[in-house]
Amino acid sequence: MGALPSPDLPPGAHHDLVRGLHDLHHRAGWPSLRTLARLTGVSHTTVSKAFSSGALPPWGTVELLVEALGGRRSEFHALWLAASSTDEAPAPSPEIAGRRTELAVVRDHLAGRGGLLVVTGEAGIGKSTLVHAAAARTDTHVAVGRCLPFSTDVPLMPVVELLRSIHDPDGGRWVDLALSGCPGYARGALARLLPELGRDAPSTDDVDFAQQHLYAAVAAVLAGLAASRPLALVVEDLHVSDDTTLDLLEYVLSRDRDVPVTVTWRLDDPTVPRRRSDWLGRVQALPGVRTVDLGPLTLEETHDQLRLAGWPDVTPDRARRIHARSRGHPLFTAQLAVQGDDPTLPPLLADLLDRRLGDLTPEQDRVTTALGVADRPLDVELLARATGLDEDTVLVALRQLAGRHLVSVGATDMVRLAHPLLADAARRRLLPGEVRRLHRTFARLLGHGGADAAVVAEHWRLSGDTSEEARWRAAAARQARRRTDPRSEAEHWLRVLELGRQHVVAPEGVVTAWLCAFDALQLSGRLEACAALVDHEQPDVDALPDEQAARVLRRAAQVAWLVGDDPEAAVALAGRALDLLAGHPVSAGLVHLLDQRANALMGLARYDEATQDLQAALDACAELDDGALYLQTAATLGWHVGHLGDLAAALDLFRRARSRVRGTAGPWREAYLAMMHTDVLLQHHRPPQEVEEAARRALDLGREWQLDFHLLTMVKANVVEAYLDAGRTSDAAARMAEVPRSQSYDDWPGQWASARLAIVQGRPEDARRTMHGLVKLGGSTRNRLNRAVWEAMALLWQEEPEQAWAVLHDPLEAFLDSRGIVDYWLAYLVLARAVADMCTRPGRRTRDPTAPRALAALEDLRRRARLDPLDPRRSSAGVAAGATWDVELVRARGTDTVDQWSRAATAWGHLGRPHSAAYCRWRAAQVALREGQGVVAERLLRRAAADAREHVPLSRVITETSAGQTARRRSTGGTG
Repeated sequence: MGALPSPDLPPGAHHDLVRGLHDLHHRAGWPSLRTLARLTGVSHTTVSKAFSSGALPPWGTVELLVEALGGRRSEFHALWLAASSTDEAPAPSPEIAGRRTELAVVRDHLAGRGGLLVVTGEAGIGKSTLVHAAAARTDTHVAVGRCLPFSTDVPLMPVVELLRSIHDPDGGRWVDLALSGCPGYARGALARLLPELGRDAPSTDDVDFAQQHLYAAVAAVLAGLAASRPLALVVEDLHVSDDTTLDLLEYVLSRDRDVPVTVTWRLDDPTVPRRRSDWLGRVQALPGVRTVDLGPLTLEETHDQLRLAGWPDVTPDRARRIHARSRGHPLFTAQLAVQGDDPTLPPLLADLLDRRLGDLTPEQDRVTTALGVADRPLDVELLARATGLDEDTVLVALRQLAGRHLVSVGATDMVRLAHPLLADAARRRLLPGEVRRLHRTFARLLGHGGADAAVVAEHWRLSGDTSEEARWRAAAARQARRRTDPRSEAEHWLRVLELGRQHVVAPEGVVTAWLCAFDALQLSGRLEACAALVDHEQPDVDALPDEQAARVLRRAAQVAWLVGDDPEAAVALAGRALDLLAGHPVSAGLVHLLDQRANALMGLARYDEATQDLQAALDACAELDDGALYLQTAATLGWHVGHLGDLAAALDLFRRARSRVRGTAGPWREAYLAMMHTDVLLQHHRPPQEVEEAARRALDLGREWQLDFHLLTMVKANVVEAYLDAGRTSDAAARMAEVPRSQSYDDWPGQWASARLAIVQGRPEDARRTMHGLVKLGGSTRNRLNRAVWEAMALLWQEEPEQAWAVLHDPLEAFLDSRGIVDYWLAYLVLARAVADMCTRPGRRTRDPTAPRALAALEDLRRRARLDPLDPRRSSAGVAAGATWDVELVRARGTDTVDQWSRAATAWGHLGRPHSAAYCRWRAAQVALREGQGVVAERLLRRAAADAREHVPLSRVITETSAGQTARRRSTGGTG
């Protein structure tokens, strides 16, 4: 391969030992690291460190290398003994010009206990040099993953490289040790990235849950690795990574693992999409994230750079001339130094790089252009085949190019141009025909060499061969699916569809691509793109076999329901698909169709038909003997009948769902069942212990598997809500500790529950701040209404009823036509309280002129609701909600009575809602005081205070009212 890098060692025994190894390597013909690893039986990394590290290698390694290279064992043993017993200072780590402060920051971070460090700067400013110099100064094992120009097409490319750099050197022993302490799913999930781990690994075929499996597995194995020895991660050029890598890094960082992460990010790349820059801005705002921004070197530092790069005799005058041209830019400095003092040198770096590549020999030119088009590290054999040169000629050219600082050699004998800007310059020098020819060559070579399918597909695209590109795009889409990246998968399938319009894909392949593209788009939340597929590219169902046509129609029905908000069309399309399946064997597709039509029928309030469809789906699950699918369908049906008011039937369905599965159905389905079960119990105001018991299996499984995901977060939030409803704030707070509350959309239930808790604990401003953060996450109309209810509640406790009205009115009005409005009795009660507070605010001598209009608008909101949420026959809060609404409206008119409030309080007590009962008794006591019934007021306040325990703002106003009553009694001599 050629000469290996030498460490910068002071004169002495260690220096002589390493010099002797390099001479021996030269005399042996420069065998590659892989060859030496094979001959010695150690890893190529160990071999590389013996030649290139500043640390003294073990004698066992030196002995094996000397024997493999034909050297004299006794000679080298004497050198090694002298080096190991010397009193010399330890060998310095690789040197770097300047950057002392930045170097210390990066080194300390890599040796630290977690968190993210972002190293930013323009191209060629020395980001990678800094990070690698820092890594050499720590005993921490630093795993490096690199993002390449094609990284955006290959999901998790740098993560795979990171894991492989940890796994391969010791044959996977360190990884196996870490996996031994991880949940059972971790090995199977990681096998999506390292297939060799897949032997005897549990299956993780649940597509909806695969990404959570993978993210959690990576986080768990990193924690396991760090538990046995210090570990740090470095990801270079993250600005060109795929989006899934960014998501995974954010997930790992949010879990607060003891693994420090350092990334480099180029700031001057105009091709970086806005969403990646937004990601950088978002994570830089997180607590504990640090940024090191690299600027140009000073004149003195430039002089040091030239000395360290091999020009020890450079004069201060020459350093000054170079610095004046380069302005302290390290890459520009290095290239100017090689060129000498030619005054005609171009003033810009890009022009200088073009010139530097313009005076190469034909062999050097073929090597550099091949490396520029490949834009990735290559081994000598592949480079020789790509250039058409023999390996010896390539080796000579590489040595000459390395001497001119144009190529770099990695620790595994992989070579690349010394900087991406050189690759840009190499490509600029090629004619279009030359570029296409080289891309075609690399596509063929990499396709047979096990490269990522997306990289091969991109080379075929750039070569102009659309037929081959289509084949490799499909393979790339399937790889993206294995790596749980639906966004990349969708893009590859959409490209296959585009090629299909050019008639280079068979019709059956187009249908497969359409179905897969739709599923990937839906899984990544791109519903509008799904609609575009249906509107513009839907296959002709009349020309398809029945089952395939039914699959297409099912997706069209999904678009009609989820995007078009047209349940009638969704019902018709699903019905047409079901007609096609009539007479065919029962299948999972039939179950999904019935479930989908049932959802649309619910939207049309055709509940009996929806129930029939779900029951038919349940019967199909039983015939298929698919316990997991039965559990999911029974949970859906149980939620449906529970919300229609039949708690007993719902509980029976939940029990049957559980009985169909032996053992566990897996975290996702267990969480789905628990979410449906706990939600129904909340709707029926069941005790918190019963809600927690319904959640127990899913919660235990989440702890056992060390997982957090959206459905499980919703289950945990439901348990917190149950304890809050029951007035048990301290118990709710204890359970809140396990609920994720990150800024991710998936964790919004945790944020919402924490805001509810903050209100009861007397922190309304914190609750509002949390709700404002949730607004930025977007979400459905229902979610916006959920947030508005509790923000308005916080405002009421801050005595801001006008703002409470403004916050809640519009989200409620936007939801009036939904059948789900029946669940929002609380929103009406909050608005009613706001109006009443506006009319009766203490200290106001005249009525608020806007209050009558608000009162009329409030009554209009109830009249226009699709279903009346305050009708005791429909409302889950029954009589209590209706009674409270009525008396709040009467309070707004100043004619409320003690009996009205007392009846509402009693109704809340029957539902097990002590805080709501306490509120009503407090209001009753205020009426009693107004009417001069001091004894009645005192009794009501004592009862209210007992029920309001652990509700800080309510307890405060009850205490204030009691104090006022006491003062009033004293002023009247104890009467009243």
